[in-house]
Amino acid sequence: MDQIEIYVALLGIIVTVGIIFSKVAIPTSLLLVITGMLLSLAPGFPHVVLDPNLVLYIFLPLLIYQTSSFTSWREIKSNFRLISLLSVGHVIFITCLVAVTAHALIPDLSWPLAFVLGAVISPPDDVAVVNIAQKIHLPRRVVTVLNGEGMLNDATALILFRFALAAILTNYFSPAHAIANFFIIIIGETAYGLMLGFLLGELRLKLKDPTLQMTISLLTPFLAYLPPAILGGSGVLATVVTGLFIGNVYLDRFPPDVRLTALSVWSTIVFAVQGILFLLVGLDLLHIAQRIAVIPSATLALYSITIILVVIVGRFIWVYPSVYIPKFFARMFDKREKYSPWQFPFIISWAGMRGGVSLAAALAVPTLPLLADGTNPKDLLVFLVFCVIIATLVLQGLALPWVLNVFGIIKYGMREKRDEHRTELLARIEITKAVSRWLSEYKTICHSDLEYMDEVKFRIQEYQTQKKQLEEQVKNHNKKQRHDETAELKQLVHLSSQLLEVERTELARLWREKKIDLTLRNKLLQQLDHRSKYLGN
Repeated sequence: MDQIEIYVALLGIIVTVGIIFSKVAIPTSLLLVITGMLLSLAPGFPHVVLDPNLVLYIFLPLLIYQTSSFTSWREIKSNFRLISLLSVGHVIFITCLVAVTAHALIPDLSWPLAFVLGAVISPPDDVAVVNIAQKIHLPRRVVTVLNGEGMLNDATALILFRFALAAILTNYFSPAHAIANFFIIIIGETAYGLMLGFLLGELRLKLKDPTLQMTISLLTPFLAYLPPAILGGSGVLATVVTGLFIGNVYLDRFPPDVRLTALSVWSTIVFAVQGILFLLVGLDLLHIAQRIAVIPSATLALYSITIILVVIVGRFIWVYPSVYIPKFFARMFDKREKYSPWQFPFIISWAGMRGGVSLAAALAVPTLPLLADGTNPKDLLVFLVFCVIIATLVLQGLALPWVLNVFGIIKYGMREKRDEHRTELLARIEITKAVSRWLSEYKTICHSDLEYMDEVKFRIQEYQTQKKQLEEQVKNHNKKQRHDETAELKQLVHLSSQLLEVERTELARLWREKKIDLTLRNKLLQQLDHRSKYLGN
């Protein structure tokens, strides 16, 4: 099979897994990793290699941009202290911790190689965390912190990775030079991301064609990522800044059809990319193990278990002080500062799962001289990274819902969801009040047009009815333990939804009876679909 056929087959597997396990609570990402592992053991299944360039230059920009463009800068800013301690401090800490451990554990592993391993393993994968968080009730602050960390930590890790790799290839490393370059990259990529976000945002405001808008949207992550990456930076930070800037400053100023199209297109792209990434991680199992068969199984087990424990325990060691020490000093100046519940740093620590980006970075290491036992150091690095990914992604990921339940964290998420729903209802009431006020004022302006006046009066009555329904929902809100928002929204627009369904049925009848042609059918169907979007159907 060639590459195109292979990726088409992978998409087919992803869809099949999604259909079969659509009602299972286990996140799709974990199921795909396990599916890939099982398929790698199947005789005759083609060898599929995770191409590091595909991940680092295609998948990573798309995933980072999508996440950042739908992330609130306001929430990132309110948690920036912790996010920065995790995305920079934690990455450096784990890199050093893993490097020291690996160098002591594997004598033939040089210091630069040990630091390459540490840099590759250090960043938790926000793709994995977010995919899992979608099916469980994590508190919003925890999700915000994990999202923010996941968006920014790849930048730190990839910069450290390139420094360590350069030290291997040149046999030279200057800490002062590395620190200076680190800050130059951060400042340069931030400035470039802000400039690009502004230019593309202004350009898109001037465009009225949704197709052109979406084309620019799809090009944006590559315009943000590739130039800094080619010049020696990471590209990640520039992509994050560009996405945050466009998402927070311009998104609400784009036409409604562009926003709706962007949401559906990006959701589809991310689902496919995430699925392929997780599936490829699992498919590499057998081939990675075969390449290091020269090392005794007991030795490999010792290496992998030790590194896994260092990564998992090291995150706990870093996260708890990062959460509580800054709070302690902050409370010395402002008593209103509150300590987070102890469960929050626990779940942030437990959710440090690694993913395909770490494996792609390991695969990007060039071929190096063999170790004393005849093993290619790159193969050993890839194996250890793979073990960490499987242990953190599958074991921690599968245990995450259980951990949330045992430590009572689900109740925080459920309570938060109820509060958010009540806030949403109150916001809708304020919106309907504003529309009713505007219509009442407008009625006095157009009183001479009787036909138009009837339409205005009808709309006033419609919004008043909607306001009463929302107020009734708020009144009964605290009586419910769970809220089916989809059902409540359908109830709110029940009549409009039924009318649209009648129109669709009649349109289908006209088409079946050959009273309209395909062009007209599609035109009318598109109009119905457009109206349906605003009703949430």
